[in-house]
Amino acid sequence: MKVSMKLLLFTALAGMSLSSCVVAPGPPGEVYAGPVGVGIYPVLPVGYVGDAYFYGGRYYYGGRYEPGHFYYNGRHYDHRYFHNGHYYYGGRHEHHGHH
Repeated sequence: MKVSMKLLLFTALAGMSLSSCVVAPGPPGEVYAGPVGVGIYPVLPVGYVGDAYFYGGRYYYGGRYEPGHFYYNGRHYDHRYFHNGHYYYGGRHEHHGHH
């Protein structure tokens, strides 16, 4: 069986284009079980269950929420969020769904 070079090239290009797709976390209506690891969502997935920290128009997950009294950059804050090696001040801690 002889495979043409055009078919091989087409298959390789199709495979590469599929690898850059963004896939939703499950079919519509499915309860999302929560994130694994640390990351950022522009919008929380439908059915998201767990904690998130809203800061700068994005949702951070997998970090550590720290209530308390903190002074940063000339201002006082009642809490902060540690995420991927950085502290974030002035955001909003949220809990979604049942945990």
